[in-house]
Amino acid sequence: MAKVGFVENFKRKEVRMSKKLAFLICLVFLFAIGCTQMENTKKCVDSQRLPQFAKGATYVGSERCAECHDELSENFKHNIHAKIAGFETKGSFVKPGCEACHGPGSRHADAEEEGTEGAEKLIVNPAKIPPEQASAICSQCHTEGDLMDWHGSEHEMNNLSCVSCHTVHEKQKEYAARDKLGYRHKYQGDKLLKKPEPELCFGCHKDVLAETRYPNHHPIKEGKLVCSDCHNPHGSEVSPLLRTDENLNELCLSCHQEKSGPYVFEHAPVTEDCSICHRPHGSVADNLLKQNEPYLCIQCHGLHFHSAIKPDTKYIIENQESGHSCPPGFAWNPSPETGGPKCAPAVTVPEAHSMQKVMTTRCTECHSAIHGSDLPSLATPGGGSRLTR
Repeated sequence: MAKVGFVENFKRKEVRMSKKLAFLICLVFLFAIGCTQMENTKKCVDSQRLPQFAKGATYVGSERCAECHDELSENFKHNIHAKIAGFETKGSFVKPGCEACHGPGSRHADAEEEGTEGAEKLIVNPAKIPPEQASAICSQCHTEGDLMDWHGSEHEMNNLSCVSCHTVHEKQKEYAARDKLGYRHKYQGDKLLKKPEPELCFGCHKDVLAETRYPNHHPIKEGKLVCSDCHNPHGSEVSPLLRTDENLNELCLSCHQEKSGPYVFEHAPVTEDCSICHRPHGSVADNLLKQNEPYLCIQCHGLHFHSAIKPDTKYIIENQESGHSCPPGFAWNPSPETGGPKCAPAVTVPEAHSMQKVMTTRCTECHSAIHGSDLPSLATPGGGSRLTR
């Protein structure tokens, strides 16, 4: 009987497992259908944004274009777009070469040869059409990776297009060691930018340009960082166009890993948002802080309970002459009337210049582990939350 029961239990478990497996397969199948549908919807939106190409025009090939546009064609030969094979464009239903972006050119070429007026209207020039149409042309091929969030991104919503920043006809320029602003260049590969970073970005973002010239700044001027190391100009789910899918801290901690923790004793702003205390582009305060210490800290933390008092050094000296060894901050109390004889906290007296000392002392002189600590703050009320070591 026991053997029969075991077999029945095994069969029931097998049935349950098969049902779970079938359910998971259905989920994966529905997910794949959803992704496909999203991709098809995206292509449909892009196709609706495409400019109207000349009716009745056919593809004639880049060689026909080179007959008139010889200088552009010569530069285009060194461009990555000119090296795309025909089989690489089948998925996006465009032809390789000039007509991939400018549309079928037969009517334009014929009109130019015949000297017909209005020949320029029979070809599409991405630099002279609305931004959304120009970007739709590029989106026929460029749809993955960093470009997935372009639609609805901040740059697109501000009427920028791909050709606002990129040049398509020429090869990647070889820039000087420094740009016109005096900033060193960082090699960024073949991005076909009109100007090098960060000069290109500073054309619009003048406020950030000013911040990078502050005394304390990220090494942008020195050529160790560029804007696109932290920002994705083509769109992001995390504002302002941050190159992360989670939150601001994850981006910062990808470089500043020593601040990542987790710590036993944490500092709340550190775990919440680095920009509560720091200005990432630059600051007049040390360590990219929004304000120097202690002014930044006292926006959240009140003045310490001991800021208006000081130890009575005369009392400590007199009682330590008794020969008893007491820890720092304690003195020998021989009086039975006050609980002695024993080591007792040193007597304190009012401090006339306490506010001057508080406002001219950095908080991190005592609270050195400001980003978090695994060690308790000994002899300090509050355990490790004082972050003194």
